[in-house]
Amino acid sequence: MHSSEKHVTSDSDFYIYEPSTLARDVYLYPLSSGHFRYTPGYRNQRRSFDSYELFYVEEGSVELKSHSRTFLATAGQFVLLDCYSPHSYYSKDGWACYWLHYDGLVAGAFYRRIVDAWGGFLFDLNQYSPAYQHLMNIYELFRRSRPVDEAGISSSITSILNAILSSAPRKQENVPVREAVASAVAYINERFRYPISLQDLAEHSAISPYYFTRVFHRETGFTPHQYIINTRLSNAKFLLRTTEDSVKNIAIQTGWSSESTFCSAFRKSVGMTPSLYRKRHLYDTQQSI
Repeated sequence: MHSSEKHVTSDSDFYIYEPSTLARDVYLYPLSSGHFRYTPGYRNQRRSFDSYELFYVEEGSVELKSHSRTFLATAGQFVLLDCYSPHSYYSKDGWACYWLHYDGLVAGAFYRRIVDAWGGFLFDLNQYSPAYQHLMNIYELFRRSRPVDEAGISSSITSILNAILSSAPRKQENVPVREAVASAVAYINERFRYPISLQDLAEHSAISPYYFTRVFHRETGFTPHQYIINTRLSNAKFLLRTTEDSVKNIAIQTGWSSESTFCSAFRKSVGMTPSLYRKRHLYDTQQSI
């Protein structure tokens, strides 16, 4: 369809998509896509548009306001907006962009992670970026009226967001810290069956225990102790579901000092004893056969 919106040129096109209930339940899904050219003086202010919007500024510049911040997007930049919140656009000299409105269960989480990583809503990525290529592929799919594979288009949107997130500038001093935390996680996954102290992890990472605890929590969302406990519990759950080993043997195999310590931690985390967890899983399995 061609736009009749004021200050939008008549050759601007857009396409509306109504996602299936499956897409709304499990995917990131498109709601509309287009290529607009805006003439000088374009202004638009919205209280809410019930979606997230990603666009690539093809030429010109546009002033945007969102979450009480004002910024100028110029040619070659990507912008990601939370359109559930009030936002506005204004261009004194005109601009053009490829845009995509989308949503989905993880759309908000992606948005928050990306904005936090970049420190804002503007992203400097070139046309060789996977983000640009996937955005163009989605636009061309609608422009050419091709059948929509909702799983495939969800994958494309995810690839766009991953490309933006992974391209976020990192402070040079943080790179060794991230590598140290990744190494510590690998160490835990390899040695969770044995006693692991904070001192062990700090020495493995060549970081002081206090600083290691801070950066580990920042990168994973857990303290080192919580991460070790969660790793042991996840492995114990797998053994309870897939083996006939006794609860005592599973406790030993997954690094607990005693069966009682294991059962107490399991009940606190899962809300039931290991034995009841196993029985419920076996019942569910038998019901599905």
